[in-house]
Amino acid sequence: MNRGRMRAALIAGGIAPSEETLSTLSTGLSTIAHGYHIERVINEAKTETALSKELLQLHKAFCTAASILDADMSGLNQIEVLLSEPLHGKGVRQLLDQLRSLCSHIEMLLAVLAQNIAIRKRRQNPETWFFLAVHDLFARLTGDEAPGIAGPLHRFTKYCAELTDARIVVPKGENSFQKRLATALRRRT
Repeated sequence: MNRGRMRAALIAGGIAPSEETLSTLSTGLSTIAHGYHIERVINEAKTETALSKELLQLHKAFCTAASILDADMSGLNQIEVLLSEPLHGKGVRQLLDQLRSLCSHIEMLLAVLAQNIAIRKRRQNPETWFFLAVHDLFARLTGDEAPGIAGPLHRFTKYCAELTDARIVVPKGENSFQKRLATALRRRT
């Protein structure tokens, strides 16, 4: 990381730059950057609701296919005969068994996902996670466990965001930043 910009971040936060504080900041920001990127990936992944919707569609398709094949095999086996060539004369019955198994398995997954959705906490915005992590780093650097959320932390957070990822948007106004961080800190405890 750029030592000059890290020095500027420390000064913006009212922290005296020294080899120790620069080292702590460098290590802390490296860890925070890694965590932030993990949070972004998690946040952009499919929600359990979207996953449930897709599994429900698969369940319906598999169960429909299984019931069609089941009816055919109980009757004239026309579909089985037509599908046996691409499956080299075998496999339609295995396919039917696999479809039935998938239907049962998806039903179980849907039940688990429904439970998870019911008890899952609200997802945290990656930027909010970043603000909390920088708050903790700031507290470590200042030696104050409750450093406050006013000017110095706001300026420090802006510099840290620039050093970490250009996509991180720190609210321009101190009031907006304070409200967002205060809410996140309350939620954390």
